[in-house]
Amino acid sequence: MEFKKEGLVDREIDIAGLLIHNVSLNQIAETTGLSKKLLTAHIKNMMQKIKASDMNSLIKLLKIKLNQV
Repeated sequence: MEFKKEGLVDREIDIAGLLIHNVSLNQIAETTGLSKKLLTAHIKNMMQKIKASDMNSLIKLLKIKLNQV
């Protein structure tokens, strides 16, 4: 998958897939079984790896990388 080039781990790729479909953070935590704290850590790591300044930028960049725009 395209995200492997960005250095995202499998869990982050799963989260990315949910984020681009506008799934709420609470639902993502429930679906993945992650605590909100761990989910937030994954999202922060993704933002650093993809060089996104905020959540909206992250989602936009993820969609671009998957040609979902």
